[in-house]
Amino acid sequence: MKTFLTVVLLLFLVFSGSAAKTPEFTAKIILTKAVNIEDQFRYILPGRPPVFPQVTKVVCGERFFVEIVFFNASAKNGSVLLGGKITTSAPGGKKEVIKLKERSMKVTGNTKGVFLFPQSLCVTFEPKDPKGPHTFEVELTDKNTGKTSRSAAKLEYVKSIPPLSEAEALKKLGNYYRAPCPQEILPAFRAYLKNIPAQKKREKRNFNPLPQLALFYFSLKENPQYIDAFAAYVAKLTNKEHRMMGGIILNFLSPEIAQKLPAAEREQIKRSMNSNPFEIKKVLAPWHLDICWAEFFIRGTRAPLLKIVDALSFGKNSISIPEFKKIAKPTREDRRKLFSGLIAMASQWSINSLAKQHHLVRYYIEAALQRGEIKDPFVRAVAAKAIGLKVRIVPSGKTI
Repeated sequence: MKTFLTVVLLLFLVFSGSAAKTPEFTAKIILTKAVNIEDQFRYILPGRPPVFPQVTKVVCGERFFVEIVFFNASAKNGSVLLGGKITTSAPGGKKEVIKLKERSMKVTGNTKGVFLFPQSLCVTFEPKDPKGPHTFEVELTDKNTGKTSRSAAKLEYVKSIPPLSEAEALKKLGNYYRAPCPQEILPAFRAYLKNIPAQKKREKRNFNPLPQLALFYFSLKENPQYIDAFAAYVAKLTNKEHRMMGGIILNFLSPEIAQKLPAAEREQIKRSMNSNPFEIKKVLAPWHLDICWAEFFIRGTRAPLLKIVDALSFGKNSISIPEFKKIAKPTREDRRKLFSGLIAMASQWSINSLAKQHHLVRYYIEAALQRGEIKDPFVRAVAAKAIGLKVRIVPSGKTI
């Protein structure tokens, strides 16, 4: 079993004051495949509950994280001081003790609320590890009071996890951050390839597979242990279009992985795409929004969401479709304004729609607004409206 202790350099923000009803210092251990736990503690407001998808079964090579949350720690001069250890127990009884470095952390808000401990354990089982239930126990001590809290969680190391049907796998991939399921990547890709004719019929000349391919790009980025199986499947595809789609994903994962493709395919991709279409620095086209959403659906992190919010700025100097149709002889500038309007409209519509289905979208944007992290007054006002938040912009430029 490989374990890596990671340290998170954050201010640890309270996400709930409800724990104040429990007087004792308490630590809880959480086993999860989610990669956005730190983002949630850092970028959502106190009182907003984060999403903690817990894992119960893992296979060889699949990483998961041991996270620790605590509440009712005693603060002195605005800081809490904690230390302790994590003990792992294998099915045969073998134990391993991993010491946690003593940490002093500044706290804000309700010091009796729930906080994320600034060290997490990244674990990957190896073939030689015994299959069966593995236990992880944390022993965390509040150094300011001497009180110790213990918490344990179990998961099972299994040979394989039965996949869902291909159609169900594709649906799960679209909500991946809520319940990470890397074993569904390949079944979901098979389902997507079967859906291409229907997508072409629906989109016609606007057919663009990149937003869907982005789901597989980001999920493989987070789960490199599945890349070889994915590449082997792509290599056997006889449909040239399907093979090319798989090749595009593999080509941009890394230069090393691109070498798995035949040289002729790499050259063909290079001729049609001179840069990675899945890594969007700034939204400049409507389909860029879909790529950013794909990254959010896989990772559940804030960065791609803020790129979508930033695209609202295109609305400042734009015209709508009805306004464009009224122009007798539209100029290049008129077309540019129309294009800008389409990006802004698509951004606002998608935020409004998906914030209703994904609370985390609303939580990230709400916090960014209230903390003044979205600087543009126009963007702040439109973003607030998109998530149903009533704000007004005061002369200083602050949102209240």
